[in-house]
Order: sequence, then C-alpha cells, then structure tokens
Amino acid sequence: MARVLSGRALLAVLVVLPPLTAWNAAPVSAAGGSSSGVYDDEPVDREIELARLGYQNGVRVVFSRDEESGDWGLRQDGEMGRNAPLAYDEKQSMLATYLTLTPRSVPVPRALLSEPPAGTPTPPELAYRTIATSLVVADDLAVPTAGGMSTAAVMTCWDLYWNSYNWAELPGYPNPGSVWHPAKTYYSSSYGGMKMYSYSYLANCGGYARHRIYYKSFGDYYKHHDYEVASFHWQAVKKGSVHRYRKVVYDGAAGDTRNGKYTG
Repeated sequence: MARVLSGRALLAVLVVLPPLTAWNAAPVSAAGGSSSGVYDDEPVDREIELARLGYQNGVRVVFSRDEESGDWGLRQDGEMGRNAPLAYDEKQSMLATYLTLTPRSVPVPRALLSEPPAGTPTPPELAYRTIATSLVVADDLAVPTAGGMSTAAVMTCWDLYWNSYNWAELPGYPNPGSVWHPAKTYYSSSYGGMKMYSYSYLANCGGYARHRIYYKSFGDYYKHHDYEVASFHWQAVKKGSVHRYRKVVYDGAAGDTRNGKYTG
C-alpha cells in the first residue's frame, strides 16, 4: 500500500544513516540503480548525496554536491510513457526546488542552505521544516502539483525537456531506432563561453545511452556525471554553481533524444 513517510519516520531513518552518504558516480541503471559496469577510461568527481527521493509515479530524484568541484547536482530518473521530470523551473535555486518537490514532513539537508548566493532571502517555507545533517531518504512521496505539474504527465520518445534549448536531437518517427545519432559533444564555449549550469536530458528509446557531463578547471576537463540510461527510460540532470567552461557528451546511439542548454 502506498504511503508517505511521516516526519517522525523519516527522522528515524536519518538516525541510522551515516552523514552525507556518497553515491559513486560510476554509471548505473536509471531504472533500478543497479550497477551496470564501471568505466575506467576517466576519473569522475565523487558525488556526495544530500537527498534521495522517490515518488509514487516512479520518478527518482537525487540532490547532491561534488566533492572536488563543489558543483551542485539535481538528477531525475524515470520511465518513458509512465512519468515525467518533476522539476522544470531552471531559474530556481536547488534549495527552492527541493522545497517545491517535498512536503513539510520531509527534512531539508543542511548543506542545501548554503547553496543560494549570499544575500538571497531565506525562503519563508524553511520556518516549517526540520533541518537534517545526514542524507535524507524519503520514498513513496505524492507527486507535487506546484507549478502546474500533473500527476499524469508522461514523456514520450519525441518530447523535449527544455525549451528554450541550445541543442535538441529527436529520434526517428514512428520507429525511434530508425535514426542514428553519432557521438556528439556540446561545449559551453559554443554558446557564449563559461556558464554556471549545465542542463542535459537524455531519453533512451533505442537500447543504449550513456550520459556524461564535464566541467573545466585549470585547462583540463573533469567528469562529474557518467550514467547509463536504461532502455525506454529518461534522465534529466542539472549541474553547476559557478562560471566554468563545461561540456556534455553523448555516445553514438539510435533512437535517443538529446536535449540541453547552458545558463548563467
């Protein structure tokens, strides 16, 4: 039976979890989180998970911060034809997005309080929330309706996540796999130079899709996102905090949707 964890139950979970549990950013299946093999071709920045949220429509949401770069991360995973991303407003801070996506019974990770730039007004909603120093885990949450989100919203193989966008590549129609997309790298330098945030959406309607995102530091690119997206699943990722040169890399594949942009 579906249920939403009460604040007391969630706090009980927090007591037994180690502080700021990390999720290795090696690729995993977006469908179930099981390992699908580790790529050793490049190192990847260690993601420190701040919150791991599950919703009744099957969407999984993770808030994180990179250990080396300090960039914040928001990852959403779901299934084609079943659900859609829950966070749409890229102008919101990570903290504001978290408050929109979670009910008052769910604690707020303390680390997220330092995410908005200095001088940003404190959201009034925080007055009603418990602050957690450990990884927040909440499952079976009701789909939020703020911002017009519909509990019945679903992604098809031909839907884009962001509009406006810097890039958009759609699969074939009516057979998604009839169009092959070669390997492609999108650089922030092609869209104005250094940017605060990378946004990338990848939907897999062809059988294989690998999703990689990088930032540049002292002349070299460093990877801080590398996941395989399971067949007929989607993944939407926001990464960033400060102005850097950034890039998003997609492997060659048939039947995938690629959509993204850089902002800030």
